[in-house]
Amino acid sequence: MSEQETNTEEVEDQQGATDAEANQRQEDPIGDLSELERIKKELEEEKAKAAKELQEGEEEDEDLREVDYLQKLITLTVQFDHHVGVYLMAGYIDCGLKYNHMLAEAYLKHLGSIQGFLRLLEKVDGVTRETVTKDCIIRVRNVIQEIHKNLVKPVYKEVSLMKKKPNMENLDNFKRDWNDRLNELQGACDFEYQILDVKKFMVE
Repeated sequence: MSEQETNTEEVEDQQGATDAEANQRQEDPIGDLSELERIKKELEEEKAKAAKELQEGEEEDEDLREVDYLQKLITLTVQFDHHVGVYLMAGYIDCGLKYNHMLAEAYLKHLGSIQGFLRLLEKVDGVTRETVTKDCIIRVRNVIQEIHKNLVKPVYKEVSLMKKKPNMENLDNFKRDWNDRLNELQGACDFEYQILDVKKFMVE
């Protein structure tokens, strides 16, 4: 047999083997299904991985919102404490009225306790944080209601009855900042409750 004939037979054998493999693939739908199943499995794994990453990103965003929310509530308790202990007291003095220090101190101590709870919540997460935060909001609202009823309304009522108006600078500062903080507190309440009204405690 010549070398040329040998090469021709090898080419024919290789071609025959290739054709046989092609025929086998065409006649082997099970192999194709296995390949499809493998691809499908990989796609499902990628989908699950993407969903997990998205969920983790949303949880991080939620945590950041909760931290910002707590910081706002803590700041509000400090500011209300300042307004009552500084501006309102000075307003009473300007009007020549007796400022009830014991009552005011009781309210401010209560606000300080709430602030302490809120600061503890910065180190807690989950259901505990949500539950205690809501309780703190209600307590802040109740203290503001009592301050408005027993300290704020009386001084403005007395001023309205005075024929000669006293120096109103401190009371005006108090009124402005008190109303601004109430608007912020209303926003904080709306974040959790939607229906907890604190705007009724504004100074007209």
